[in-house]
Parts: sequence; C-alpha cells; structure tokens
Amino acid sequence: MGLINSSLHIGRTALLSYQSALQTVGNNVSSAASPDYTRLSPQLDPLQGQMITGNLQPGAGVALTGIQRNIDEALESRIRSTIGAVESSAAQRSSLTQIESFLDDISGSGVDSQLRSFFSSFDNLQNEPEDAASRDLAISAGQQLAGALQTLRGQFGALGAELDTQVANVVATADAIAQKIGRLNEEITTAEAGGRGQATGLRDQRDALLRDLSELFDVTVREQPDGAVNVYVGSEALVQANFVRGLVTTEEFDGEFATTSVRFADTDGQVEIRGGRLHGLMTARDEHGYGQVSLVDELAGALIGDVNRIHADGQGLIGFDSVTGSYELLATDVPLDSATAGLPFPPRSGSFYMTVADDATGTPVAYRIDVDFDDPDNETTLASLVADINAQVDGATASVAAGNRLALTADDGFTFTLGHDGQVPREDTSRVLAALGVNTFFTGSDARDMAVNDVITQQPRLLAVASSFHPGDGVNGGKIAALETTTSSVLDDTTIRDFYNSMLSSVAVASAAAADDLTATESVLSSLSAQKESISGVNLDEEAISLLKYERAFQGVSRFVSVVDTLIGELVSLIR
Repeated sequence: MGLINSSLHIGRTALLSYQSALQTVGNNVSSAASPDYTRLSPQLDPLQGQMITGNLQPGAGVALTGIQRNIDEALESRIRSTIGAVESSAAQRSSLTQIESFLDDISGSGVDSQLRSFFSSFDNLQNEPEDAASRDLAISAGQQLAGALQTLRGQFGALGAELDTQVANVVATADAIAQKIGRLNEEITTAEAGGRGQATGLRDQRDALLRDLSELFDVTVREQPDGAVNVYVGSEALVQANFVRGLVTTEEFDGEFATTSVRFADTDGQVEIRGGRLHGLMTARDEHGYGQVSLVDELAGALIGDVNRIHADGQGLIGFDSVTGSYELLATDVPLDSATAGLPFPPRSGSFYMTVADDATGTPVAYRIDVDFDDPDNETTLASLVADINAQVDGATASVAAGNRLALTADDGFTFTLGHDGQVPREDTSRVLAALGVNTFFTGSDARDMAVNDVITQQPRLLAVASSFHPGDGVNGGKIAALETTTSSVLDDTTIRDFYNSMLSSVAVASAAAADDLTATESVLSSLSAQKESISGVNLDEEAISLLKYERAFQGVSRFVSVVDTLIGELVSLIR
C-alpha cells in the first residue's frame, strides 16, 4: 500500500499546487490593467519522496512553496526619486510659463512699452518745453509707467500667494498619504505574522502610496524585517512602522508676504524638503513669484530715485507759491540719512540752492543751504533744516507739515524755485530735496505705491524740464530722457533699460532650463518605467502560456489520480 499512498500524496499535493498556480495566473490576468499591480509568480518546488524498490527515491511530486512579487526595490527607489524630479521641474515650468505671459508685451501696455514711452516723452519735451500738450503726454506716460509696474508687481505677488496656497494643500495631501502608509504597515505586519507569506495586495497598495508621496517630495524608504517600512524625509523619519509623526504647516511673514513652511506635527521641527512638487512650488513661490516682486520694486525704486533726483534740480514754467514734501519722516530730530528717519532715499552731505523772486521785479535772490552728516555733533535733521532755511532765506518760510514733512511757503508777492542761482544750474549735491519729496516727479518708494506727484498732475506747468529757469530751457527734460541709457547708482551701475532686459532674459533662461529639466527627467522616468514594466508588469502572452502549462499539468495530475484510483479499486477487489 506504500506505493498507492505515495501516489495519492503526489497527486494531492500536485493538484493543490497547480490549482494555486492557476489562481495566481488568473490574478495576474485580471489585474493586468492596474498600474499599481505587481506581477506574481508561483514558486513550485519538488518534494523529497520515500524509497522504493532498489533503494531508489523518485520524489514525491511538487508543492507550491511561495508566491513571489516580481519587484526590484532598487529600481523602485530610483523611480520614486525621478518622479520627484519630474514633479519639481513641472511645477517650476508652470510658474515660469505664467511669468512669461506677465512679461509678454504684445498688447503694448506692458512695462517694456511704457518705459520707452516715458523716456521718449521727455526726449520730445526737451525740444518744446513750453508746449502744454507735450507736458501732458509726459505726465500721462509717467502715470502709465507707474500703473504698468504696479500691475506687474501685483501679478507676481498674486502668483506667489497662489503657489503658497498650493504648498499648504500639498502638505495636507502628503500628511494623509503618510497616515495611510502607517495603517498599511500595521495591516501588513499582522497579515504576514508567523511566516504566512507576503500580503501582496496590501504591499501593492503601499508601494502605490509611496510613489504618490514621492511625487510631493523626496523620500527614502527602508523595509524592516517584519514587513513594515520606515519613510524618511531628508534625515528625519516621517513614518516608523505604524507611527506617523504627521505634517503641519505654519504661516510666516517675510515683510509684506506670508509664506507657508512645513513642520513635523509632533516636534514642530522644520521639514527639509527636497525634490517633488512641494519643492518645485516653494522654489517657484520664493524665486519666481515673490522673488520677482523684489526685482520690480528695485526697478521702480531706481526710476523714482533717479528721476526725482534730476527733477528736484529743475524748474517748471512757473515758480512755487508753496510745496510740501511727499515723504513722511518718523521723527524730526534724527539725522535725515539715518534709518530712524525712515526715508526711502536717504540724502547725503552736500548743499542745495533755493532762489526767491519778487513777483513785482522778477529779481531772483539765491540762497545756499548746507546739509551735513559728517559732523556727529551737528548732523542735519528735519528740525535743523527748517531752522536753517528760516534763518537764511528771505521771502519764504519753511515749516514741518503733518506727517513730519517739509513744507516751503513763499511770502506774499514772492515765488521760489530750486536748482539754480538765478543764472546757472546748481545741483542739489545733498539730494535732500528728492529725499524729502520736494519738487519731485514721482511719489512712493517702490512699485507698490509709485505714482506721479499730485503737484505735477494738478499743475503741469510745474513739470521741471528747465535747469536754469530760462524760457525755452529743456535741459532737465533731456537729462531725464537720458536715464534710459545712463547707468544708475541704485542698480549697481546698470541702466534702467538693461536691468529690465536682464529680468526678461533671466526668466527666459530659467524657463528654458526648467523645460529642459522636465524633458530630461521625463525621459529618464519613461526608461525606468519601461524597466519596471519588464519586471513587474503583466505580459498577457506570457500569462497565457503559463495558464496553458498549469492547465495541462493539472489535467495530467488528474489523469494520474484517476489511474491510481482504478488501481486501488482493482487491489480491493483482489483482496475480497
């Protein structure tokens, strides 16, 4: 009966093994369309049999000893890293595409066109300084330029805010994914406890979540002996077995704008973000959104400072009855060049000329006002400047207006002008007039509040095109027009035009680089995905062959069992 029993055992184990193998193949075929499925391979191993006649051991058939997941963990790690690189490049490329649309000046209303119009209007005005229409055009060009810069700044600020909102959303998604990975870790370790084999379906779900997480930021995955995985962000653990530290966001203010940072929920420690969509969004926000705002402000600040410096040295067609500076000071008793004064364009040591004319005779009398910041014991403050003007100048009075602003008022029957001594131009070497906003073209300190001075818009004849208050003098207008090609000390000796062009070119270069990076990383990901597919993907032709093989084997074993059953029947009949 030993032979009979051994044969039945061979048939039994083989039938069960091939039935399980067929089930595995069927699972492969049914899951072929799932992108997260990992192909399974049944492991069939021969069994050691009993000795038969002649001390021979023919074996005891075959048994299913395991089901293998066809996966290359090293390849999976490379895929996760590359997915992060693709998402980071895509996020930056998207933001740069929007920025290019902001800078595109096809309509002719952008900063590029308005810069040309502004300087061109002053170029024309120097040739016909007394023409009212030309003055109106110059003022209008200044208003449109200020508006274009404000619009551009607003677009960059809005882009930065939008990207920051996306950062918060991505962090919330990442935290939810991490929580799911922690729960799957617990389920997998429970399902695989006691050597019951791999929980293949649960592992496929976890691998898919790890790839989803790697889209958001770079992660390092380490599998543990019990089947759980630890997930690290930088050098910090995010998931350890079923414990998840959690991710939260905090809002931090950097001046005007709020930026979202990522922190661990348990310690409030900063999360080191590398790669992935989150890194791309944060880079785009800081460099391409808010970062461009600072450049627009720098450009606007240079325009305001340089134009006002020249304009403050010039004269319009008429003198001033009164004028009040547009810049407020924090205090009247602090040096004007100090940070405590709060002036956006601090003055320096030097002097300026104030020329007072009697309306009846037209005779000008010039007064030189010194401004000193070299003597620590006698530095010029707003209060001391007012006192100096009142002590030296006849026919006009200085005072401190609301907001700690300098106010100059001519006495009855007098007017005053600035920037000449009655005969020749006299430069304000201290730049204090422009610093205080007296006789300036622009107000504001950057693109946020840049505007044409109300004094000019309300009385265009005060537009300071002249340099010596003589009829037909347009020299000062020519100086303002020349700023387009004259290096600016505010911009590190770069011209205003070159600075703006460098903004355009840097965006174009960054956009091209992001596009190239995206193409390159997508190509690498495609290659890695093809490798993964060759290992982990289901080939229906191969599965059909396996299906046929196991089917034939099952049929053969079934026939073998049938033969053994017949032999047993014959043997029983002989015994009876």
